[in-house]
Amino acid sequence: MKFGLFQTVQWPEGSDQHRQYRNALEQSVLADELGYHSVWMTEHHFTRHSITSDSLALLAHLAARTERIRLGTAVAVLPFHDPVRLAETTALVDHLSQGRLDVGIGRGYQWSEYNGFGLRLDEGSDRFEEGLELLLRSWAATEPFAFRGKFSDYDAAFPQPRPLQQPHPPVWHATGSDEGFRRCAENGWGVMLPQATPPATVAGLVERFEAQLGHSAAGRTVLARGMYCAPTDDEALATYIPPYLDTLELAAKVSAPPTPVDGGRPRNPFQVDDPAAVRDGIVCGSPDSCAADLQRLEDIGVDYVIFFVNLGGMDHDRVMQSLRLFAAEVMPRF
Repeated sequence: MKFGLFQTVQWPEGSDQHRQYRNALEQSVLADELGYHSVWMTEHHFTRHSITSDSLALLAHLAARTERIRLGTAVAVLPFHDPVRLAETTALVDHLSQGRLDVGIGRGYQWSEYNGFGLRLDEGSDRFEEGLELLLRSWAATEPFAFRGKFSDYDAAFPQPRPLQQPHPPVWHATGSDEGFRRCAENGWGVMLPQATPPATVAGLVERFEAQLGHSAAGRTVLARGMYCAPTDDEALATYIPPYLDTLELAAKVSAPPTPVDGGRPRNPFQVDDPAAVRDGIVCGSPDSCAADLQRLEDIGVDYVIFFVNLGGMDHDRVMQSLRLFAAEVMPRF
């Protein structure tokens, strides 16, 4: 099993933005030193839910401060990017990191972000499809190309540099749909599974992806989970659950339009339909309890988990202690 971090860099009321960035970066550097496999940065805009407005800038910084840990976007929201510029920037970070970049992609789900950029939420899927086509074409280009699309026009695009990893950095698609699973199966991409879902739901998603693959999904899925490890269950749950519930509440608030506009509402990836299932959707407790939570995931075919450890209301030193305890007493069991 592989383990990583999933950094959102929240900005709760009364906190300092600069300190929040420093905390997330220090935790990520520690993860590299402790042997975690990866650190992934979200992309969000315009709210306190997350101030990772330029995930690739943060990853470029981490490329210079780390040695082994892989660096991922989770996700690059394609409708918000010029796809050719995104191809260039991801390729550049791939070089700066010596080929350690993973590119997670998605269409986004927050109405407040689409509205802030002056975009329609119901155009998200079309913008995603066109952006993905251009991103892949840009990574592969060996000569200038022209493109005429619904949202983008280029006369002679020839993005540089080319990615260090060939044909391009590993791609991970945030999806829970059969169409998304089919696309990932056909292209050799990984799937970023919905985040806060209980194990039974995750098992169903893995089975559906494996049906598209025609074989095991080993090495092809990554699951985000809240995680806090402490000497006792009581300490861990008392420390982690309150800020985690605040995170769920804020994610729900910023994702929904104030009225039913712009078509449908994408599922909030933090959405927990059954409040009683909140505990089932995290890895939390003593080392033994964390190991038991992970064993449940391993038993249903999940072999790569990335952790929300840096929730906005949590003490930085406690997060660092949790990372050390997990690395010392849980990671070796897997």
